[in-house]
Amino acid sequence: MGQPDHGQPGQGQHAQGQFSAGHVPEGSFAPGPGGGPMEPWPPRRSRPGIWIALGCAVLVILLLLIAVTGGVIYLVTRGGQDETTAPETAQHSGEYFSVQYPATWFSREITADESEYGMVLEVADEEIPDDAYDEFATNSVVVYVFDADLHALKECESQSGFVGYGWDDPGPPETIESATLDGREVPGYRATGEHAGQEAVAEMYCADVGDLVLQVAVETHGSTELSPEVRTILDSWTWTDAA
Repeated sequence: MGQPDHGQPGQGQHAQGQFSAGHVPEGSFAPGPGGGPMEPWPPRRSRPGIWIALGCAVLVILLLLIAVTGGVIYLVTRGGQDETTAPETAQHSGEYFSVQYPATWFSREITADESEYGMVLEVADEEIPDDAYDEFATNSVVVYVFDADLHALKECESQSGFVGYGWDDPGPPETIESATLDGREVPGYRATGEHAGQEAVAEMYCADVGDLVLQVAVETHGSTELSPEVRTILDSWTWTDAA
């Protein structure tokens, strides 16, 4: 009888040793306790992808917080600027006109004598004593309404010599072309000069209001141009129905 075929020596041990050391070829099934096949080994998942996703989410949140914070700061700052660039104003309302001026300016009380020759308003950015005849505020606006034999055009011309009155060195008056008050074209005169070592400029405008003449005299010292404050006052001028 022939010898039973036991196979090549060591083949069974070699096959068993492949799993006894815990080595499982890639894509194969590990044997179960009863020798049967087990489920395949689960594939390893990549961790770096999770951390990248979390990092992106945190970055988006930070950018949103920065945007919201910046918007709030802008709105608060802009609101504060609006308040500081809109100073309070006072208003004079008369029979023939109304006008606004800064609330910080001084409105001098008109005396009986001044009222008699037609002064109805005097405002200035400085309070000058009544007996300081050679002192002038940096900016001032004075309005007269008086009875006159001449109309505004001729009255303004006849009184143009008083533009810059009281200065140390007033220049000759010059005609202002296209002067207006609240859209109404009015005759006007302008003079520049010096007083107390400073440059100065003065302008005068006249308008007919019924049978009377309204006269506006404005001055700025320290410049050869009317200040923005004086210009703003003139721009606020409004004629009433009586004018």
